[in-house]
Amino acid sequence: MSTFVNKWVVAASIPALVLGASLASAHHSAAQFDFSKRVTVEGTVEKFEVKNPHASAVILLKDAKGERKAEYEGHSASHFYRAGFTRDMVHAGDKIAILIAPRRDGHDGGFIQAFTVNGKTVGFGGLSPETGKAAAADGATAPAK
Repeated sequence: MSTFVNKWVVAASIPALVLGASLASAHHSAAQFDFSKRVTVEGTVEKFEVKNPHASAVILLKDAKGERKAEYEGHSASHFYRAGFTRDMVHAGDKIAILIAPRRDGHDGGFIQAFTVNGKTVGFGGLSPETGKAAAADGATAPAK
């Protein structure tokens, strides 16, 4: 190849590498969550967004620790919609119960495993925020994994 073509290929590759690096750094690991534990939190929705790459929620909590906001994240939008989520399901001000895999560092927040709002439940892997368990094939509940 000529030197001109080599320089052109290198010059054209730089923007792609920069874009790829920025996208990769924006995506983070789920290692911050302890998926061996499940906790149900209840609060009031401040924000609930289901979009890619991850769903996110800000919930106003009021418990023995006081009043505060906690941030949660979840699966991709396609996971939410396949699990039964609809766009008009969750609104700011709604009371919500969320089954989460808590943060390993003990801070508020976690990864959404299931939630119930306005009498409707969305669970991933059949999990229920009320029981923290998955429904077995025979309708009984199995321990959450």
